Amino acid sequence: MNISRTRLDVPSWLGARALAFTVLLCVSCSDSRPKPVDPPPVDGTDVRAQLLSATGECILGEAREFQPKAAALQAATATLRDTSDATTLAAARTAFHEAMDVWQVLEPMQVGPAAPRISPGGGEIRDNIYSFPLYSRCSIEEQLVSKSYESPSFSTSLVTRRGFLALEYLLFYEGAETACGANSAIVAQGTWAALSADERAARKRAYAAVVGADVSTRAQALVDAWAAEGGNFLKTLATAGAGNTVYPTTQVALNAMSDALFYVEREGKDQKLARPLGLRDCSSDTCPELLESQFAGRSKKNLHLNLVGFRRIVDGCGPDFSGTGFDDVLVKVGAEGVATRMRQEVVEAEASLAAVEEEDLRQALAQDKASVQAVYNAFKGVTDVLKTDFISTLDLEPPAGLEGDND
Repeated sequence: MNISRTRLDVPSWLGARALAFTVLLCVSCSDSRPKPVDPPPVDGTDVRAQLLSATGECILGEAREFQPKAAALQAATATLRDTSDATTLAAARTAFHEAMDVWQVLEPMQVGPAAPRISPGGGEIRDNIYSFPLYSRCSIEEQLVSKSYESPSFSTSLVTRRGFLALEYLLFYEGAETACGANSAIVAQGTWAALSADERAARKRAYAAVVGADVSTRAQALVDAWAAEGGNFLKTLATAGAGNTVYPTTQVALNAMSDALFYVEREGKDQKLARPLGLRDCSSDTCPELLESQFAGRSKKNLHLNLVGFRRIVDGCGPDFSGTGFDDVLVKVGAEGVATRMRQEVVEAEASLAAVEEEDLRQALAQDKASVQAVYNAFKGVTDVLKTDFISTLDLEPPAGLEGDND
């Protein structure tokens, strides 16, 4: 298998784990053995096929909602570049929040075009829009000095120099210091210190406009990849089975969807909660510097929206989570109790987030760590069901790299 990946800046804490995950996941994604959950009933309907179709429509619908938000963000950052004042900065920040609100719902829906290239049909659009937890503030600051964002090849540069993470720094961070160490050229050669405050601010605005345009382009690419008038991945997912080169069986497609749901385990529980809480990769009581959304203060809201996206696949994408979801497949195989328990755990996780009084988990970690611990425990309740009864009942494979992770 020829694996092509967008170039990434991989922080030292993630290097070995990321490599292991990549290798193991590649083995998993090549397993296309048919593993039917249930035979189609006499009337010819198959709830699994209905789920695939409903999920595709849901993802396309979310992508279509995201695209105009990304276009508005592009316009707002271009205006900020050309006319800098408090009003245009506030408008760009508002556009960032509105686009991010939709994107965080899409995060647990990384199927096909948005998924890594090692996944079936993976187009890696997600990493190019939002690379969390891969992030390098120093890399962004080096671009400010070199003005590499002006290069025609910038759209193919490291994902940690682009996307929402770069935009959040450029639009929200107001400090003058750099995160780069003494060995970085911009520190050793004094080029960062040589930038005046006005010049640094002007470059941040210009850089933000380039990144905003890039995000908008990729948002349109995501819609085009799914839409019937484009790449029609909607049909690819809906027609999983014999003759489908991406999903040769329905079970392979269901596994891809299940892998996407494990976002709440990997990025949600482990990255967004366990690390800041000091439960892993942290040598202090807490590590607020490991929180998601360091500058825009969205750490709590993002987790809530991740749960919304998760439920739209598990329970249904319609109003109040109606419609076909994984819960209907569970009911079909006589495991309604698993569906009910999953729903209850998600509701409890949402309630635990609502109980955190602060809007940003940074303040909560400092003032009421127990409330953040309660959120972690509630997310663990969701992922415990996901890793056990959910996948075993539906004969799904856990994403490789999570095997043996019993926390």
